[in-house]
Amino acid sequence: MNYIFLFIFSLLATYLSIFFGRKIRIIDNPSFEKIHRVPVPRTGGLGIFLTFILGLVLFPNVLNFFEIIFLSLIFLIGFIDDIISIPQKIKFIIEIILAVIIGVINSWRFTGINILDIFFSTFYIVGSINALNEIDGMDGLAGGIVLIVSIFLSYWMKDIMLVVALAVLGFLFFNFHPAKIFMGDGGSLFLGAFIGLIGLKILSSHTNLSTLVALIFIYSIPIYDSALTILRRFLAGKSLFVPDLGHFYNKLYHIVNNYIGTVLIIYLIAIINGIMGIIFYLLTPIFSFVFGIAIWIILLYIGYKLGFLKS
Repeated sequence: MNYIFLFIFSLLATYLSIFFGRKIRIIDNPSFEKIHRVPVPRTGGLGIFLTFILGLVLFPNVLNFFEIIFLSLIFLIGFIDDIISIPQKIKFIIEIILAVIIGVINSWRFTGINILDIFFSTFYIVGSINALNEIDGMDGLAGGIVLIVSIFLSYWMKDIMLVVALAVLGFLFFNFHPAKIFMGDGGSLFLGAFIGLIGLKILSSHTNLSTLVALIFIYSIPIYDSALTILRRFLAGKSLFVPDLGHFYNKLYHIVNNYIGTVLIIYLIAIINGIMGIIFYLLTPIFSFVFGIAIWIILLYIGYKLGFLKS
């Protein structure tokens, strides 16, 4: 019953967020580095976040106080950016500071060496945030990926992942092509931070290579795009913080020549990789690591052959 209530609340919160965005002019206008051609409210993250908070009331004791504050601050930074546009480098620095703080507070143990553990957790969270933010470039793409990732991560943490899955599902009703609302940085930064945080909690409870490989495969679409984006911009001598239309989903869209078809293909790949992630988790660490590396090399090579590294 709680899940049904959360889904209905998400639908209502997202619907109201559309009018809220239009009312106070939090609008994503078309530009050269974006695919959409009409102004769209970018307040969808507000509905997702409010549903998440309600979920914490219905399912308490899943996250600690500091984790909730951390996620709330990340959402706030993103939402403020949707309103007044914070410089990318400033946002990046704030993300690092907040990630370091939550890493120190939670004292996650992965290597047994404190400074390495903090470095790893910071890299993991900040990487997760920016990877999701980078794929938020097509209607229904980022939200659908988070929905799929949440379902697979519910293998380890059921209630909180289903809360986020339902929050995003309600949002997707209005975000699928043609979108009536975008999640904005408030939504993408929050969801990226949340998935990063949950990944670290899972890894800290099941500390081995199989778990890490599983998490990488489950979150493979954002990681894949982020890896290709970094390589592409580095090879072209461009700043990592300058947006463009060179993402793999943009290139795939031109190959498929169908908007919804492109998104559905990426969904299918995400589901297949998620299944592979669970399988790798159940296998021995060395087997998971070797075969996981081999598959990623193949995926990057395919991306290269398809021109995903070209500017």
